[in-house]
Amino acid sequence: MKAWRAAALGVTGLALALSLREAAAQRIDPRRTATFVVGAPAGPAPMHRVDGRRSGLTRQPLPAGTLRVPWKKATSFTVDQPALAGPDGLAVVSTHGDVTFLDDAGEERATVRVAAAQVGPATITSDGTVVYATGNGEVVGVRRTSTSPRFTTRIGGERASRTAAPLSLDDGGVVVATASELVLLDAEGNVRARSTIPEAPASPLVAAGDRIVVVGASGAVFAWSPGREAVRVGSFGAPIDGGAALADATTLVAVIEGNHLAEVDLARGARTTRAIAAQGLLLGPPSLRPRLADGGGGAVATVLAITTTRGHIVTLDASGQELLRAPVTSYTATVLPDGGVTPLVAPPHVPPLVDGRGAVAYAATDGKVGVIGPEGAVEEIGEVLCPRGVRAGVVGLTPAGPGAFAVTCDGGTVVKVTGSR
Repeated sequence: MKAWRAAALGVTGLALALSLREAAAQRIDPRRTATFVVGAPAGPAPMHRVDGRRSGLTRQPLPAGTLRVPWKKATSFTVDQPALAGPDGLAVVSTHGDVTFLDDAGEERATVRVAAAQVGPATITSDGTVVYATGNGEVVGVRRTSTSPRFTTRIGGERASRTAAPLSLDDGGVVVATASELVLLDAEGNVRARSTIPEAPASPLVAAGDRIVVVGASGAVFAWSPGREAVRVGSFGAPIDGGAALADATTLVAVIEGNHLAEVDLARGARTTRAIAAQGLLLGPPSLRPRLADGGGGAVATVLAITTTRGHIVTLDASGQELLRAPVTSYTATVLPDGGVTPLVAPPHVPPLVDGRGAVAYAATDGKVGVIGPEGAVEEIGEVLCPRGVRAGVVGLTPAGPGAFAVTCDGGTVVKVTGSR
């Protein structure tokens, strides 16, 4: 993402030009090294939904064969977001900003206590810092090698967004969102640029070339190039479910209105519908992968789908054609006193992971966890990995290296899942 470096350099130059007036706002710590790590954040999933495109696509294959659980690790946390996977293992962030670092064997390597106000989703930056925004207008950076936060930066503004996961940049910086602003911080936690947005963000920030894209609560899509003002570039026409994913350089895909898989062209601002569920609901956000070499082009989208009696994993190509429909759970329809069926309402749900072969890792809405092979065969874990809670226990799935993924439970337990081959 060379364009990010150019944007960051431009913003840095502006900051230097204003340094005489703003010197008091810049924190200088002579004890800190002047060497900064740059480049794309490392690890299987340093950001929410794996990467800056929010694709849900793991670069390494998902488990194959009989699934097994090599380890479970209980923390003392309450958790509402999936673990992040950096180069040294997993980072588990609690609802109050405490972070536990686990290695590949599930051993605890460090726990950093922060005890912040309610915090939003986290990200791992290029140098391995876990960064999140708090509910009282601060951005906190935590490192495994320090018992206290690496930085705490007051950004002010309205309450930090609970839905807009931060975006790590390949210059070592990070972009976070409040209810009314996008804010760019450098690797040391200093604010370099910010821009207001007309409405509260409702999905993770997305990297689209040299721009940061955010979808507002109404479904409106805004794009920001640091150093300029955020501009409206299109709209889904309705609130999106869970988040949007970037299919290519200009195509943003999301689920709207409960049963539409829609896309917005960021270059032209046009919205089109990829597919409409004939019955039941589609649950977002979608996971995207390239079409396999045996035909066609465009990104293939995988989503959870439910009816009154069944839950499925559904895969659709760019034209809306259904490539896969695999049953993953069943329900007992609730009958009303007048004999009708209870209206279908989207339950709390966790988006799937996909790999380049077409395999899918899923957590069904009843908490069942499994993998669907490229050929459509369903392999399910026989035990309940997470005790059922408000979200059936599971709050997210995270790629965890070749042939593995991690399941994060709302009670703070992390479970690693692998296969027999």
